[in-house]
Amino acid sequence: MAKHNEDELKVTIRQALDESVDALDANTLSRIRQIRAQAVDKTVTRHVNWFGIMSGALATACVMVFAVMIVLQSPATLQTVPVDDLELISSSDNLELFEELEFYEWLEEYELPG
Repeated sequence: MAKHNEDELKVTIRQALDESVDALDANTLSRIRQIRAQAVDKTVTRHVNWFGIMSGALATACVMVFAVMIVLQSPATLQTVPVDDLELISSSDNLELFEELEFYEWLEEYELPG
């Protein structure tokens, strides 16, 4: 039932629009045809902006070269922290060790018993 009402509405709207187009004067119809022709010509004869394309390509190439340079200059291996050291650093119980860190480094340097 609703589909039938939609179809009737479409037919009514189409008839009203057709009648309004038929009622247009010759000057208005001529102007509409000219505007339509100009719009079609602009889309068909649109020229390519080569300067814009080339400058975009050059900018992209520069960014890629810069990215490759950064990747090639970065260190190949990352230094990892041993698990024992990580536990030592993360524990809050050994704060005295950090306070005396220079002393322990000195002991290690001269191989003295600690």
